Amino acid sequence: MKPLTNSPDDFELFRVVAYGHVASSLVWAGIELNLFTALKREPGQSRQALAGRLGVGDQPLRILLTGLTALGLLVKRGEAYECAPLAAELLDADSPDSYIPILAWQHHIVYRGLFHFADAVRAGANVGVKEFPGPGATIYERLSEHPALEGVFHRAMSALSARSHRNLVEGFDWGRYRSVVDFGGGDGTNLIALLGRYPGLRGTVFDIPSVCALADRKIAAAGLAGRLDTRSGDFLADPFPAADCYLFAHIFTIYSPEENLALLKKSYASLPPGGGVVVYNMMGNDDETGPMSAALGSPYFLAIATGKGMLYPSKEYEGWMRAAGFARVERLALPLDHFAIIGTK
Repeated sequence: MKPLTNSPDDFELFRVVAYGHVASSLVWAGIELNLFTALKREPGQSRQALAGRLGVGDQPLRILLTGLTALGLLVKRGEAYECAPLAAELLDADSPDSYIPILAWQHHIVYRGLFHFADAVRAGANVGVKEFPGPGATIYERLSEHPALEGVFHRAMSALSARSHRNLVEGFDWGRYRSVVDFGGGDGTNLIALLGRYPGLRGTVFDIPSVCALADRKIAAAGLAGRLDTRSGDFLADPFPAADCYLFAHIFTIYSPEENLALLKKSYASLPPGGGVVVYNMMGNDDETGPMSAALGSPYFLAIATGKGMLYPSKEYEGWMRAAGFARVERLALPLDHFAIIGTK
């Protein structure tokens, strides 16, 4: 994004940034009230008709509709409202590309924890995790004490994976491998997609026990129990399962540079000759000027997740791989600000 000047247009943009928490609350209210879905199903409804359909008062709805129209998510034609095209695609509960699970994670988890972001910067620690009481020092440990929030989190991660795994599956030739371990593989979304595309491939989801239980159910529903299994443990401390490919998808953002280098060294030691490690993630620009996904995504990892990670630049992953012993390192640029960094032993 270009530097902001003191022009009226730039001041309007600054206002959206400064009051971003209000904009986010307007969007979430529209989602909770099912407003976007109602307008996608029946565009051109008046405020009075919508108030009756949604079961809310005219004055509160007036405030909500004005806010969402000003944000460009609704279009007002005379006295009738309809969804803007982007809202119809992303904010309809029934859309295949629905962004709602990701926004639920933002609303219930990220929004709360980032209230403490300045303190996290001062302390260099995930101060915001105190919003989620329980044992352990990270959000991932504490969510096991909050089943409803854990469900919100994993639905969001599954939605993020679903939006990007097509690029992961199609953007790289996985046929060179026979078996893949997906570290922090969540409910199995990545490997279910990979094994569906590559019938000769076998896979293992490596994650904590409560998450492996979610993956087991999803794997069984997909009919892949014979080719895809789970392994519970702590991959920072436990031995790696045998395989000829290790996948770290949206994982290295959680950890410090030192821990990421240690994981790559452990990968190199555990892989057979010709084996590979794939790091797949949204990544920052090499000059650390963006993109917006990295700028807005990194604070979560400092203030809430572990207090250690961020969306690192691509060149940093390449440097870690070479330091771990991988002589052949490839960088693949993929859509949605994602990259795959592949190291071959």
